[in-house]
Amino acid sequence: MKMVLVIALAALLLPLAACGSESTPERSGQEPDDRQTAKSGGEAASWILGKDELPEGWRYATGQQHLGIPELCDVVLEPPHLSSAETQRFTQDAAGPFVIQYSFVSSDEAATAKRMAEWVEAVSTCTTWQADGADIEVTPITDIDAVGEDFAAARGAAAAPAGSGKPPMEREYVAFRNGSQVTVLLAYGLGSLPARTDVNAMAQAIAARA
Repeated sequence: MKMVLVIALAALLLPLAACGSESTPERSGQEPDDRQTAKSGGEAASWILGKDELPEGWRYATGQQHLGIPELCDVVLEPPHLSSAETQRFTQDAAGPFVIQYSFVSSDEAATAKRMAEWVEAVSTCTTWQADGADIEVTPITDIDAVGEDFAAARGAAAAPAGSGKPPMEREYVAFRNGSQVTVLLAYGLGSLPARTDVNAMAQAIAARA
């Protein structure tokens, strides 16, 4: 039964294209060879939460570790000139809810700061966004504590297709920068999202490493 729920969750979330599919280098604003030359692990991996740092009730999840390049309101939350990247998914149960931690390191801190400033601006001004035919309502998240040099958090929600009987499609994005390093926490679930207190605790533990 849990496996069926996981498959259903994947099918449900794909239309919410805020980060639901792999972006091309051109769409993501990267140099064409960034994805090919960026190394997994390395400096980016050192920012991934350890199992003993997770809030109570959370654990490492198996299976798919990412949902494509995180993007919302036309801001790609992967920094330009990517040099290393790592992801890790956390869960409370086989069927969620889930949090994916994306850890990115760029070779260009100035470009990274510019990208993150665009994210902060977007969260304060963007109310709707359309991706892959879905109208996504965007609202700022104010009950997660700001960390890092640039920080913003937002919720993206799209109504399920009429008559589908499915719940609304929701994701929450927390993104912050420390120098040339960017962390994105993407929270999602089937029926309910992770508690923001838990996401807040994750963000605080990551930021404490800076």
